[in-house]
Amino acid sequence: MLARHRNPAWPLAIILVLAAPACVDEDEPAATDPTLDTQFVGYSNPQTRQTTCGNCHITKQRDWSRTAHARAWETLQASGQAAARCNSCHTTSGFGNAAPDSTTGFFAVSADARPHYYDVQCESCHGPGAGHVSAPDDAQPLSTIFADTGATIGCATCHTGTHHPYVEQWRQSRHGILNAYPAGRPASDGCPTCHEGRTATRNYDPDARFVEQTQTALQPITCAVCHDPHGGPYAGQLRRPIDDPDEERNLCMTCHHKRSVPDPTTPRGAHSPQGPMLLGEAGWIPENFAYDATRNPTTHGSTANPRLCAGCHVERFTATDSATGAFLLTSVGHLFSAIPCVDGNGVPTGASDCPDTQRRYNACTTSGCHGSGAATASARSILRGRLEVAARRIWIDGDNDGNLDPFPIDSGLVAIVRQQTPGDFSTTGTGATIITVGEGAFFNVHMVTRADGSWGVHNAFYAEALLLASEAALRRQYTYLPPAPPAVRAQVESRMQALGMVR
Repeated sequence: MLARHRNPAWPLAIILVLAAPACVDEDEPAATDPTLDTQFVGYSNPQTRQTTCGNCHITKQRDWSRTAHARAWETLQASGQAAARCNSCHTTSGFGNAAPDSTTGFFAVSADARPHYYDVQCESCHGPGAGHVSAPDDAQPLSTIFADTGATIGCATCHTGTHHPYVEQWRQSRHGILNAYPAGRPASDGCPTCHEGRTATRNYDPDARFVEQTQTALQPITCAVCHDPHGGPYAGQLRRPIDDPDEERNLCMTCHHKRSVPDPTTPRGAHSPQGPMLLGEAGWIPENFAYDATRNPTTHGSTANPRLCAGCHVERFTATDSATGAFLLTSVGHLFSAIPCVDGNGVPTGASDCPDTQRRYNACTTSGCHGSGAATASARSILRGRLEVAARRIWIDGDNDGNLDPFPIDSGLVAIVRQQTPGDFSTTGTGATIITVGEGAFFNVHMVTRADGSWGVHNAFYAEALLLASEAALRRQYTYLPPAPPAVRAQVESRMQALGMVR
């Protein structure tokens, strides 16, 4: 993050710093120069928001200048709620970084010098920069990617509290849970890229430098994984766009698109297929599979939801007391729950499961796709019922271990095939180079009911079509399977026709 640059202007910069602890405007008479802090160099020109660090780190200065951090002081003053207690998060000082004294910087200088320390500058995260400017090879102040509730360094020190509880909500989310990879699995298998904070950060930014990069302690998916501290071209300082349907570019789909189609070299099923599922590209496609593409505009991956994953999973709203109307919380959507559980005042509880009557469905209704929360809950219930019926005909996990066992341990069509034709499920050895109908059908039912995590909500009609087509393919391929009862056949035919499918 702080890199070495050989710049002809450096000798002059160093002389200026040694004469006064931070660079100042060369056109300003020395007699009027304010007395600056001895550790924090701050702005070299407060009027133009030119940081001293940015005189050499030009690209970082450019990107940072476009962020809200670069106008933190101005924003506070314009809010009408400016108070002394706010200053630590809207200025550059020893607060939030590894400085030995939090009262330095903005808090250590006279009023005429304070403009040099307005805003959340480089040193707010990297710590004191005077030593680096005077001796670049000896002092390299690095920032941290660490985040947690109660932290005294990093993003968590400011992005917290009832008005912006980013860290509190993140801590309750799956991103805040350390889930790097199973013990003993080599890091080379790719899991840490999406499951461990240090590796994930370097995946997005190979040149990133931070305190934890040489440490052995694992990190969860912290703020710095998704947000570039220095800024960039995307809103919210995100590292990649959230409105791009390209799975390799979309920020969320970068991780949430792994193994969305079956792989003959692995016995494992689908894993984080949410992005391709949303876009209607996931799963095993049975021979002659036909699906009415005109239904795509009604899915959650349509133009009606331009923010794609974030359109549902990151909703910002304010909760107030239902009796008095008093402010309670600004929820910032960092639980990453599309339909969060809330209490009687609408405050998210952080619970992962609750009755539909205790969920908030506003993210579903604000786009105009669903008329009300009640209508959304009803549609979700109907969808779940259809998919459960279709899925249970294909597979019932008798021992609830997530694996396909032969009948009678598990039941359903694929369990019978697993018992009668076990060779069709071999994924190792000679000839294991194709996905059989049995493997493909199991991949689809496992993906919809388990791996995708939404029970089809990401792409309701497509999920149903995959299950119905998988059932039909199984019955065609394995003639020993029992025929469907007439009532079931009629139901399947009706749904396939409604979905525009061709058998």
